[in-house]
Amino acid sequence: MQIVSASQAGDINFVDMRNNRLPYLTIDAHRGSLSALAIHRHAPVIASGSATQRIKVFSLSGDQLCSIRYYHTTFIGQRIGPVTSLAFHPYSVLLAVASADQLVSIYADDTFQPR
Repeated sequence: MQIVSASQAGDINFVDMRNNRLPYLTIDAHRGSLSALAIHRHAPVIASGSATQRIKVFSLSGDQLCSIRYYHTTFIGQRIGPVTSLAFHPYSVLLAVASADQLVSIYADDTFQPR
């Protein structure tokens, strides 16, 4: 049985309860600002969000796959607010992101191929 936990300090820990109660992998995802975490049911990915307006997606082996961050607002661009909640679609690689500015954004990965 594997457990994934996260702390507001920014660490994401992976623990295998069958072998050891200590983390076998720790990711320093967001220094001091992690505010949300989501794990996909079927795809080997997790997403983390921060109060500093950043979303990061990692593989279950700890590799960072992508980062979404606000850079500049254009008249058709959307600013990402401080992330308050994340949720993956149960069967597609779609990520819903709720932010403190009362907006919900949905991100998709069209390149993912299920195994």
